[in-house]
Amino acid sequence: MRSSGGGSVVAPFWRAGLLGIVGLVAAGCGNQEPFSYRKVTGTVKYDDESLIQAHRLEVTFHPQTPPKDPKTYPRPGVGDVDLATGAIKEVTSHKYADGVAAGDHKVTLQAYGADGEPADHLRAEYTDVSITPLTYRTSDGTATIRLKKK
Repeated sequence: MRSSGGGSVVAPFWRAGLLGIVGLVAAGCGNQEPFSYRKVTGTVKYDDESLIQAHRLEVTFHPQTPPKDPKTYPRPGVGDVDLATGAIKEVTSHKYADGVAAGDHKVTLQAYGADGEPADHLRAEYTDVSITPLTYRTSDGTATIRLKKK
């Protein structure tokens, strides 16, 4: 169909549709993260500053932030501990090394042996989220986690 000016009537509608799609993509199409994430830095050591002996040591940050709704809740953040320095590294909740949801967390640890199986190197209270005395608040900045020896 042609307008009296010789241009296409369809072209303005096509351009408007394209601009609408571009606008939705730029706005993120509603894919906003429901929680803000904070990188975790810090160390895990015994209270005498000695390093934990294990083949691998995993740290988990269990968020205490309530869910936004029944289907939207913050995921735990899981990372490894560098056994040579005690440094917490690459904690991941949602995307690789994104950190943890802002707020308060209970912290658990799991040591693993060379066979990849859980090892009995830590007190039971540090491995169970229901009784762990370990906590971390993202507003505190660095996570300084100190354990009593078994």
